[in-house]
Amino acid sequence: MKIGLLLPRSDMFPTLALDFLNGLKLVLNKSNNSSNFPQLIIEGIGNATDNSLLKVAEKMILQEDVDLTISFCSIFKLKELVAIFNSYKKPLIHLDLGGNVFKKEHISEYVLHHTLNLCQSSYVSGVYAAKVYGKNAALAVSFYDGGYHIAESFVKGFTENGGSIVYNYVSPMDYKSESYETMVQGIETSKPDVIFTLFSYKEATKVFETLSKSKLNGKIPFLAIPLMTDEVYNTKNYQLKNVYSIASWALDEEIPEIKNFISEYQSSYEETPNIISLLGYETGLTIANSITSDYKLPSKISKHLRSKIIDTPRGKLSYNSFNDSQITQFKLREFKFSNTNYQNIVIENIDASISDNLNQKFEEFPLTGWQNPYICT
Repeated sequence: MKIGLLLPRSDMFPTLALDFLNGLKLVLNKSNNSSNFPQLIIEGIGNATDNSLLKVAEKMILQEDVDLTISFCSIFKLKELVAIFNSYKKPLIHLDLGGNVFKKEHISEYVLHHTLNLCQSSYVSGVYAAKVYGKNAALAVSFYDGGYHIAESFVKGFTENGGSIVYNYVSPMDYKSESYETMVQGIETSKPDVIFTLFSYKEATKVFETLSKSKLNGKIPFLAIPLMTDEVYNTKNYQLKNVYSIASWALDEEIPEIKNFISEYQSSYEETPNIISLLGYETGLTIANSITSDYKLPSKISKHLRSKIIDTPRGKLSYNSFNDSQITQFKLREFKFSNTNYQNIVIENIDASISDNLNQKFEEFPLTGWQNPYICT
């Protein structure tokens, strides 16, 4: 068996390709003996922003004769990518973090979409905020991260449950020279019940530092996107209080599934996995559940998996009518510093079915965002 992998670069995840491969191999090593281990053909696709992605994908099919292609790429090339795999009747697993909601044009029996469901968790955050925190919210978003469907997902969830956005802040493109004083003043003046923050990577740490020194700290709950509270790059204790996120994963959760995954990963690679490693591991589980008794992969991979439930570190995972991965519960996590590092402590599980109709809600909404496949630089 041959598997082609199209993997991009990332500043936020500088070892993205290796992290993904490590997670993938962890499953494949267990699922196959040495004689059956698939041949992996790996192509770097840079920022995955232009038509070279399509050329590499076609090369995998025609020149390398792969049985499966895995592509971590932009949704803006996805319609064309789906058309290629439809034409050749070959299976594709498309990966990203879930910053955009898939549309009908992305549906194919040959194509699976495996994500971390960021838009769905953002929608659930809006629903939760309106029901628990209050009906007035401030929206503070990055020029970069705010370009995807994530902010609109929160707004839909919040306003559909009686909430109103009383203040909007969008950071400038050059966030390095931004003090965020205007943001803090605007939030203080509007007096919201909750603040939804949509930043990631270095901009996220700068915003956290600003908020920690403001009068808002400890007075109003912050509901952040999960990437903003990522444990990898948040290494400094900001002395923040009341910071929460709703995500489809929690690497700090005290359950056997996630603990076993982390233990296996650390034993194999002598380092702690991140969310890219988790994506790789889950992709491996998906492949393992797709292989037939005669050690082949069905070309109509999404049709083959439609009725299957896969046990993953995130819980029970399946693929919906849009062929997007879905889980049964989202996790409300509190962002807390413990001794030497931050953790995302699960304090409540939320029924994921709240977001089941998000694809239909966004069908007429335009695709937005940048060309890169992850909501970071």
